[in-house]
Amino acid sequence: MSAIHFQRRQGGVLRRRGFTLLETSLAIIIIGVGVLAIIQAQQSFLQKNAWSTHSSTAAFLANEIREMTRGWPKHDPLSGGLYFENPEAFSGFQGWGPGPNELTLEDYNDLDDLDGVVFGDAPNIPGPINRRHAGPISAFRDVITDTDWAGLVILDEDGDPAPLRGWTQYVRVQKIDPTDFTQTVANDHHIPEGPGQPAIAVDQFPLRVTVHILYQGDLDAEAIEITRVTWIVP
Repeated sequence: MSAIHFQRRQGGVLRRRGFTLLETSLAIIIIGVGVLAIIQAQQSFLQKNAWSTHSSTAAFLANEIREMTRGWPKHDPLSGGLYFENPEAFSGFQGWGPGPNELTLEDYNDLDDLDGVVFGDAPNIPGPINRRHAGPISAFRDVITDTDWAGLVILDEDGDPAPLRGWTQYVRVQKIDPTDFTQTVANDHHIPEGPGQPAIAVDQFPLRVTVHILYQGDLDAEAIEITRVTWIVP
């Protein structure tokens, strides 16, 4: 039905009547709802696209740590691994974490060296911090640099390549119960020999390695965890 109406006035001449206020209001509402729906759909698309990009970046950064540690021993064989200074009394636990001469990333050579190590600037870390280095890093132990839309490396205020902005890698290495991989045990945990129970030395427990990937945007008050990757080293 046409929205334009005609009225016959005296003398046989047709007079055209305009839209009523109700018709105009309904038209505005219909158009407004359509515009809002388009805006919301576009906003939802942008949010999902950003989250997809973040998820793929986080998975990439987590797997860089895994590739870096591929083939590493659980404990440092050069310094004696995990041991007790007094093995009879099981006292004087030594060997967990980086040694006194392992000061840089290039010095790390076993898994327990990475326990509590942070690569990046995130202010809030979901666990204890042992050391913090520039990051995020690649499997080759290099800091991953940030690039612009043209693929050029972004430089910081000093003219040096800037690290990938907003991203942080955090590593936890934990000993776990050999019969229940969901249960962690203390770093100095050992099982003495008993009836029907063979001894398990302090350095013979499997390890669970967890890499947390955090992201902090320019307007975010704190970093949020995007993903985490966990694997077991028997």
